[in-house]
Amino acid sequence: MTAPPAIPPLLLRASGQRLEVAWAPVFALPPPSPRVLDHRPAAPRLTLQYREGSPPDERETAAALVPFLGRETAKLFPARLRELAALHGFPAPPRVRIGLTYSRWASRSSNGTISCSVMMMFLPPALLDHVLLHELCHVEHMDHSAAFHARLRQADPQSATHSAALRSADRDYIPRWLLKFR
Repeated sequence: MTAPPAIPPLLLRASGQRLEVAWAPVFALPPPSPRVLDHRPAAPRLTLQYREGSPPDERETAAALVPFLGRETAKLFPARLRELAALHGFPAPPRVRIGLTYSRWASRSSNGTISCSVMMMFLPPALLDHVLLHELCHVEHMDHSAAFHARLRQADPQSATHSAALRSADRDYIPRWLLKFR
């Protein structure tokens, strides 16, 4: 019998968490399979249950973990956006949306909604803050003009370094199995 795919620890750098991922076969688990059980705060561990005799593949595993990542993102990012907005003199965003996007870390709409990708949970805190500050700067400048970049440098003095690091962040921080989910 084949085994479920191995999942290395989830390094949710944005929240400072390192979660071990274990598998548990269950005889009567109804579809869909697998299902994520969250064991925190007692232990930094997730258990993925799957129907015994039918181990999930990488795609099913990613599909089970994406909602978990969305919940984690929704716990952290709106509060962090409010903190950064207050610290740097921006109005707090009226709405924060969380989704799974591969082409953008985040975006800001003309109505003020900031949309964040769950992929940002894997970014180190400095890069996460840079992305969030970038979107907050769009409150004042809905373009990427010189004035926008000056405001971003004011809020994030290391913005050039952080922008350069983001160009390879998908390869450096995002788990390969999640990128296969596209």
